[in-house]
Amino acid sequence: MKQYLTPSSLRRGFTLVELLVVIAIIAVLASLGFAGFNMAIQKAKKTSAQTCMGQLVLASDDYYEAYQQLPLGSTSNQDEEQVTDNQLMAALLGLTSAEEENYKLESFFKFKAAKGKGQAAHDGIERSDNRAELLGPWLNKVKDDRYYRVMYNYDYDNELREPQALGNEIIYDVKSLVYHRGKDGKVGGKNDQDNVYSWSKSD
Repeated sequence: MKQYLTPSSLRRGFTLVELLVVIAIIAVLASLGFAGFNMAIQKAKKTSAQTCMGQLVLASDDYYEAYQQLPLGSTSNQDEEQVTDNQLMAALLGLTSAEEENYKLESFFKFKAAKGKGQAAHDGIERSDNRAELLGPWLNKVKDDRYYRVMYNYDYDNELREPQALGNEIIYDVKSLVYHRGKDGKVGGKNDQDNVYSWSKSD
C-alpha cells in the first residue's frame, strides 16, 4: 500500500518568521527576568541601608548617654548635618585619632566591613588603625555620594527639622535623622525616589 505525504508533513524546520517570533518571546522574558532581578537587588540594598541607619541612630544615642552631647557637637549649638566620613566615624568607633571627641575610646557603632577598597569601597565600614568611613551600599561614581548624612539635634530642643533639600517637616523627640541619597546620589524632586530615610517620610 502506497503512503502519500502531504505538503505539511514534508516541511522541516522553522520559517524565518517563526524563528523571529521565538527570539522576540525569549527577549521579552529575559528582560522581565532581568528587571525583577534588578528590583530584588535594589530592595536588598535599601534594606542594608536601613539597617545601617538604625545602627547609626542607636550609636549616636549611646554616645549622648556617655558624654551628654552628640558626636562633633562640642562647638555647635544649632542643628547641623554631618557625613559619615572619618571625622564622625572615628569618634563613634573610638579610634585614637578622635580622642578629643571620645576620650574613653569607646566603640559605639558596629557594622560589616565595606566591600572593595579605596575608590571602590561601598556597603560598610572602610577602616584602618586610625581612619574609618561608613559608606552606603551603592557604588556611586563620586565617593562623597556614598556617605550617609546625619542631621544632629545640637540645640537639644527635641525638635529636628528635615534637611532643607528634603522638605520642611519637624520630627519630634529624636536626637538624629539619618538618610542616604540612594543610587543616583542626588536629592530633590524625582531624585528622592531612591533615597532611604531613618524616619517616616511623608509625601
